Amino acid sequence: MIKGKTETVTVTAGQDLDTMQYKIIGVGGTIVATADLALGVVSTKPKNGEHATVEWAGHMKAYAGAAIVIARGVTVTTSGYLINVTSGDGVSGQVGMALAAANSGDLFNFVGNFANAKNTLA
Repeated sequence: MIKGKTETVTVTAGQDLDTMQYKIIGVGGTIVATADLALGVVSTKPKNGEHATVEWAGHMKAYAGAAIVIARGVTVTTSGYLINVTSGDGVSGQVGMALAAANSGDLFNFVGNFANAKNTLA
């Protein structure tokens, strides 16, 4: 699987993430369930309290929470997975675009920018 250049930030893991590599986490260093809370994809395997490297823009990979259609937008769903955007999500809920088709549970490539995702909590 190919992965390209990414922009990263480091946060402190707020939970054990050693089995959560390539899942979506938030600023608090925990797995998130919506684009509202998403910071990016955790690319390391930190334990609680350790530094976690988070990819927030670029050519990334993440786990699919449902079947993914290539070239369609993706958004965050439960347990830090990505799914295709639906009509109710709108553009503001989109965190990227799938570069490959995938089945639920598969690791897949996407290009994204979590900084552009909606944040209705601010």
